[in-house]
Amino acid sequence: MTNETDKSPSKRELISLRDSFMGRIPMSQRSVTVKFAWQELWSKVSHYLSKEELMELGEALIFAAEAHGEQKRGTGEPYIIHCVYVASILADMKMDVKTMEAALLHDCIEDTVVTKEALAERFGEEVGVLVDGVTKLGKLPFKSFEDYQAENLRKMFLVMAKDIRVVLIKLADRTHNMRTLGALRKDKQQRIAKETLEIYAPLAHRLGIYQVKRTLEDLAFKYYDPNMYYEIKKKVQKRLPEREATIKKAIDVLEEKLNSQGIDALIKGRAKHFYSILEKMNRKGLSVDQLYDLLAMRIIVDDITTCYTVLGIVHTIWKPIPGQFDDYIANPKNNMYQSLHTTVVGPSGEPLEVQIRTWEMHWLAEYGVAAHWRYKEGADKMDDLDAKLEWIRKAIEGGQETRPDEFMERLKDDVLTSDVFVFTPQGDVKSLPRGSTPVDFAYAVHTQVGNQYVGAMVNNRIVPTDYELQNGDIVKVLTSSQGKPSRDWLKVAKSSKAKSKIRTYFKHLDSIAKAESLQRGRDLVDRELKKRLSSSEESSHSPEEITAALNRVARDMGYNNGDDVFFAVGSNNQSAGPIAARICSILSSHDGKSDLRGDGKGGFDKKDSNADIVVEGADGVLVSLANCCRPVPGDSIVGFATRVRGITVHKENCPNVSSVSSDRLISVAWGNTFKKRYDARILVEGLDRPGLFSDVAQAVTKAESSLLSVKANQIGGGQARMKLEVTVRNLEHLYAVIARINTVKNVIDVSRG
Repeated sequence: MTNETDKSPSKRELISLRDSFMGRIPMSQRSVTVKFAWQELWSKVSHYLSKEELMELGEALIFAAEAHGEQKRGTGEPYIIHCVYVASILADMKMDVKTMEAALLHDCIEDTVVTKEALAERFGEEVGVLVDGVTKLGKLPFKSFEDYQAENLRKMFLVMAKDIRVVLIKLADRTHNMRTLGALRKDKQQRIAKETLEIYAPLAHRLGIYQVKRTLEDLAFKYYDPNMYYEIKKKVQKRLPEREATIKKAIDVLEEKLNSQGIDALIKGRAKHFYSILEKMNRKGLSVDQLYDLLAMRIIVDDITTCYTVLGIVHTIWKPIPGQFDDYIANPKNNMYQSLHTTVVGPSGEPLEVQIRTWEMHWLAEYGVAAHWRYKEGADKMDDLDAKLEWIRKAIEGGQETRPDEFMERLKDDVLTSDVFVFTPQGDVKSLPRGSTPVDFAYAVHTQVGNQYVGAMVNNRIVPTDYELQNGDIVKVLTSSQGKPSRDWLKVAKSSKAKSKIRTYFKHLDSIAKAESLQRGRDLVDRELKKRLSSSEESSHSPEEITAALNRVARDMGYNNGDDVFFAVGSNNQSAGPIAARICSILSSHDGKSDLRGDGKGGFDKKDSNADIVVEGADGVLVSLANCCRPVPGDSIVGFATRVRGITVHKENCPNVSSVSSDRLISVAWGNTFKKRYDARILVEGLDRPGLFSDVAQAVTKAESSLLSVKANQIGGGQARMKLEVTVRNLEHLYAVIARINTVKNVIDVSRG
C-alpha cells in the first residue's frame, strides 16, 4: 500500500484531487464541518495510500453522500460527516483502502435505498461483505430489544470469523456515535452507554485496541453515571499540577540515567483514564480520595533486550513494590498485548506505575488486531493472527440454534471478559473467564466431573465453592458418585458452559418430576370419577366426551388444558374430588354430545367460548383491558379488582400493579382471541423529513394493521416523535408492525408505548 517514490503525486496535486471530490458531493451533504472532516481524513490516508487508492476512496465519498441525500445527524449536521469521521478513526490505524471505502459506505444499506448487490457491483464484493456485516437487522420481528441486540451481534460475529475488519469498522462507528451522544434523549444516552460498557469496550479490549477501549469507556462512563464521572474528573484535575510535577521529576531522573548508559528511549507521563480509576475504586473498595497510584509513566525503546535493561535501571532508582510486577513480554495477554509492568515507590513516596515496551509493542497495544492486519503479509503472520482470533469462532459455536439470551450470556461471560489460566494436577492448562470458581473448572474438565463435584483443593488446600480462581492456581476437583449439582451453583458459576450444564441437569430433574406429578394427578382424578360414575354411566360417555368435559373445567378454572389440571392435582395445588364432581356435572347436564366438543381442544360452550379473558372463579364480572399498558394476546397478564369498574387486566410487569397488594390481584388468562383485534401503542422517533409520517402510516398498513390515531411533534435537533395507536391481533403481530416501521427511511427508534 506504500507509495512508490517516483509515482507519488505532489502536495499540490493531492490538495487539488481532495478538493475536487468535495466539490462533487451534493450541496445537501456539504458544509464547512464536512469539508474540515474530509481534509483531516485526506491528510491521514495520503501518507500511505497510492493515488489510485485515493481516487477509489474519493468515489466512495461521493457515492455515500449522494445515497444519504437530505439525511441529517441528530446534531443537525449533514449525515456524511459521520461516515467521514468513522473512516478517519480507521485511518489512524492505517487500514487498507477497502476498509476505508466500507467505512464511508457503512450506513448505506441500513439507512438508504442502496442494496448490498449495488455496493458490490460498484466497489467490489469485498466492500459489499464488510458493509453488510455492520448493517443492523431491520426486517425481522423480535420479541424484545435484547433479542434484537443479540441477533445483530451474532450476525457481526459470523462475519468477523471470516474478516476481522468488520468489527474494526463497527468499533469506529460506535466511537464517533459516542462522541455525538449528547444530541440524543437522556434515556437513549443511558441505554447506548450501558451497551457500550457491556459489549463494545470489552470487545475492543479483547481485540487489543486499547486506544479505542479507553475512548469508549470514558465517553460511556460520562453518560451512564455522570455524577461519578464528574466527581472523579474534578478530584483528578485538582491534583493534576502536583501529579505532573512528580511525573516530570521522575522523567528527568530516569532520562539522565538512561542517557548516561547510551540508551535511546521515549519517556512520557501516562494519564489514567477516568473509567479505569472507577474500576480500581470498585475493585479495592476505595474512594477516589484514597487512591494514590494515579501516577503512571511509559517508556518506549527499540528492542526487547533494552526493555529488560531499562527495568533493571528503574528498580535501582526506585524501590519496587512486591507483587506488582508483570512480564507480558514473556507471557503475552490473549489479546496480543505485550509490555513490562512494574510499580515502584516514586520520587514523592507515592506508588508510580511504569510500563516498558518496544515501538512495535506500543503500536500493537494501541491498535491490536488492526496492527496485525497491517503486518499480515506472509502465511506465518496470517496463521498467527487466525490462532489469536480463535475465540471469535468459539463465540458463535452452536450456530443459529442458540437462543438470543443464551448467546448474549456466552458473549458476556466467556468472550468479553479477561481470562484466568489455571492448571490441573497433571499440568494441563485450563483457560476460564476471570472470576471463575472451582465449579467452572470442574465443568471445564468434563460434565460428569461437574455433576459429581463435592469440593476442590487449590494449591493443596481445601477452598470454598465460591473461591475465585487466580492465575497459576493448581486445582484438584473432589468428586463422589453420590455428588450432585446444587441450584446455588448458578450464583457462583461464571462460565456459560458451567451455567448451561447446571441448568440442563435441573431441567431434566424438573421434567421427570413434572411427568410424575402429571401421572399422579391423572390417577387421582380417574379414581374420583370412577367413584362418582356408575359403570353404566361411565360406559355411556365416550373418552372424547370425558376429555371435552375435562377441558371445559380446565378453561373455567383458568388452565390451558386437562393436563394442566392433572399437574395441579398431582402437585397438591388442587383437589381431585371437586374436579371430578364438576366433570360429572357437565356430563349429566347434556345429552352426552351436544355442546361438548369431542376434539379434546376445549370445553366452553358457544356462549362461554366467546370471552377473550378468562377469570378464575368469577362469572359475569365486568372485565376490561387497562389503558396504561395496553396488553395484547401473548402478554403475561394479571387482573386487578377495582371497586367500581370490575376487573382491569394489566401486563404482569405494568408499573401500576407492581405495588398493589396481592389480595387485589386475580389470576386471569387469555381466552378466545381468534379473529379479534386489540389496541396497541407504538412510539416512533426519526429524522424529520417530508413524507415521514406518510411512509410510517403505509408501513403500518403493509403490516396488516390499522392506524387509529397519531400524535406527532418535533423534539429538536431535526428529529420528530410520533405516538401511534394501532390495532393488532397479538404480540407477535405487534412486533411484526414494529419491525416493518423500523425499515422506513430516517426512522431511528421504534418501541412499544
